[in-house]
Amino acid sequence: MILERLALTDFRNYESASVSFVPGVNIICGENAAGKTNLLEAAFYFAAGKSFRGCKDRELIRFGREAARAEIGFSASGLRESFAVGFPKGGRRKLFRNGCEVTKLSDYLGVFRAVVFTPDHLNLVKGAPENRRRFLDMAICQSFPRYVSSLNEYGRLLSQKNALLRTGEGNDDLLDVYNERMAACGAVVTVNRRKYLRKLEEQASPVHSEMSAQRETLTLVYTTQAEGETLEELRSGYERVFESRKAAEKLRGLALAGPHKDDFSVQINGKNARLYASQGQQRTAVLALKLAEGELSRRLTGEYPVFLLDDVMSELDPERQNYVLNHIKGIQSFITCCDPSNT
Repeated sequence: MILERLALTDFRNYESASVSFVPGVNIICGENAAGKTNLLEAAFYFAAGKSFRGCKDRELIRFGREAARAEIGFSASGLRESFAVGFPKGGRRKLFRNGCEVTKLSDYLGVFRAVVFTPDHLNLVKGAPENRRRFLDMAICQSFPRYVSSLNEYGRLLSQKNALLRTGEGNDDLLDVYNERMAACGAVVTVNRRKYLRKLEEQASPVHSEMSAQRETLTLVYTTQAEGETLEELRSGYERVFESRKAAEKLRGLALAGPHKDDFSVQINGKNARLYASQGQQRTAVLALKLAEGELSRRLTGEYPVFLLDDVMSELDPERQNYVLNHIKGIQSFITCCDPSNT
């Protein structure tokens, strides 16, 4: 997977920009607020269909402009392709692949793949569950594009259920319909997340062991409110959970159960790293997760993704810096920095 070029028009702080890249390490150096991260954000958008900053599409449009556009040229599995996306200020984005408009995001994802690593990811272990769910979902969508349909369908049902609960009208029949459909869709989401996390653990555990000089063992534990392993078991489990929470949800006017409440914990030597690990141990665990994400992508798709490393070297000690650089040797990577002597 090689990103060859990136072109931007009225994207973030760029009025117009066109950049070409080399297959190896690409250093993007500049002052703070110069737009280094914006370049990585634009590239990652084509991998995940959204910004890694968690912002709305309209926020990507340059201030005072009515639309933005981003385009990349890349090669994957020996084939050269181009992707483009247009962001009209008052309308829906338009996606293009090799000049032809694409209407389904699942037909777009999984072609260009990238792993992004920012200073914010260093809080992945101890941050909010939402961050860990987003990390899983973005990674799964790149390797299994059809997953995005289930994820979007669950999000749509969740929004509709919350809207119904907020009315306070107590329409139990309609609420039961939402719960039944959310149980089926939610089971798909949870099964995919759990399967991916197990595969990620297989890759991350040896990386973490190597970085800790064989002193520590990393495990990943997925938690959900529904009991069961298979799709059918989880569907039934969610139906029971939804029924048990119905009164509380109607009282609160909010959906209190479902995959949007799922989480996973990072454990080191059997202890929750969020509670018991030092800051250095947490950073080592996050490094292992991100490097494992890239390795798992290669195993699932046959090709390494590109690595987008946003100012993370300044956050790492020299030993971890060297480990990251050695691990991504031979893989196209993009490293932003203010001082090139730090890379």
